[in-house]
Amino acid sequence: MIDTHCHLLPGVDDGPQDATESTRLAEALAAAGVTRVVCTPHVSRRWPTTRSRAEAALSEIVALGGLDVDLAAEFSPALLLEADSDVLEGLAIGGSFVLVELKPDTAGDFVRVASDYVGRAGLRIVFAHPERCRAVQRAVSIVDAIRDGGGLVQIVSSSLAGVWGDTTERTAWTLLSSGRADVLASDAHQVRDAERLVGVLAELEDRLGTEAARRLTQSGPAALLGG
Repeated sequence: MIDTHCHLLPGVDDGPQDATESTRLAEALAAAGVTRVVCTPHVSRRWPTTRSRAEAALSEIVALGGLDVDLAAEFSPALLLEADSDVLEGLAIGGSFVLVELKPDTAGDFVRVASDYVGRAGLRIVFAHPERCRAVQRAVSIVDAIRDGGGLVQIVSSSLAGVWGDTTERTAWTLLSSGRADVLASDAHQVRDAERLVGVLAELEDRLGTEAARRLTQSGPAALLGG
């Protein structure tokens, strides 16, 4: 698996607080079958991570469990609309895809505003965990509008595992089974998130088949990293 959403870096957000915790998380991800991970620290009002801060945090990790590692970020709705094009590009997956979180209370019309904003910078948008957004839970057609406009949809494994409740879990599986998702990521913050990933990947293949699972966890993420 290529994981395009992971909070692996130490001391920058609500992920590992030191290099030892980051190393343990890296080892757990590798044990779950992850071969490459994109570190996506929060860029938000609470955690206004910069590229230089992310690079410094990565340098603190002594061992990465054999993982190949890339740097990007997860922008909050508010900070996205304050970031200039250089910041967006510098923290984009593969230099082209900007990861933006949809929160439970994010308004449905934000997806159009965000997509237009990122598009004007010559980049494409990837919406993280739309299944957690109540607007999407009420109307999955919002996701259709995202993809019709050139945006991509990223489901996260903790949602599929039921961590965020039954409605989020049901919405996540609905988006996957209806073909409305482009990639699956871990959104791992700690070791138990990586350990959960093993069961989720097995269930994904059982429900959707090997080819769909490979697209969501390997070829799709590889395409993002390829720009």
